[in-house]
Amino acid sequence: MRVDFDQIKEERINSFQGGKGCIILKKTTKKDVTFIKAKLPAGSSVGMHKHMTDSETIYILSGKGKTVCDGETEVLSAGSVTFCPVGYSHCLINDGEDDLVFFAVIPKMI
Repeated sequence: MRVDFDQIKEERINSFQGGKGCIILKKTTKKDVTFIKAKLPAGSSVGMHKHMTDSETIYILSGKGKTVCDGETEVLSAGSVTFCPVGYSHCLINDGEDDLVFFAVIPKMI
């Protein structure tokens, strides 16, 4: 199944998952899998949240930031991948000077 992000309407969400600033994203769900292309402006974050019925894989396209997954901090930059398994909590933080642009895949597990 093809996903064409150019055909998906962009959303701007403030305080996403309780985070700071905003996230600007395009998302679609196909066959219980959600695909997201998003950017976090400098100083913005996705708040800490728990994946109860799904996991999340995030691939960083550009920018710099960090994630905290169940208490472990990982530095992220273009080409990095981070994975949050089902049952774990994580957040995503843009502590760089440029937008943090990423692609995420969230398959429903349970």
